Amino acid sequence: MSRARRLLTWTLRLTLVLVGSGPLLVWALRDVPLVGGATALLDGWFQYQCHRDPSRSERWFGSFLPVCDRCLGIYLGMGLGALLDRPRLEVRWLQLWMGAAALAMVLDVASEAVGLRPPWAPLRLVTGLALAFPVGPALLRLVRGD
Repeated sequence: MSRARRLLTWTLRLTLVLVGSGPLLVWALRDVPLVGGATALLDGWFQYQCHRDPSRSERWFGSFLPVCDRCLGIYLGMGLGALLDRPRLEVRWLQLWMGAAALAMVLDVASEAVGLRPPWAPLRLVTGLALAFPVGPALLRLVRGD
């Protein structure tokens, strides 16, 4: 692999890990004087892309996370997958994984919407994790060219 491709791969990996940990970074650092402005920018993105319904969001030590449970799972899954660079799936298996995860997510949303079961935060988190976990490694593999 060329030096430029290695640099691009590591840059992408670091970016995915940082973005994936973004909700936790915003939550942990939002009141820190010198970094509060930077976290406010990221928090603005989270406000734009997530409904942030308090009934669907985690509250840690008296402060809500900046995204709902499902979005938290998506962000953490993408970041964790990139950090570990696993799983390294062939395209067919990646499609099956993501299709199954998307189906599980749709069934979660639908079963709650029609009243078959009550809302359950851990299931939202897990379906988000399952959907996003293979994305980071797939993007890294694409950039590496393997």
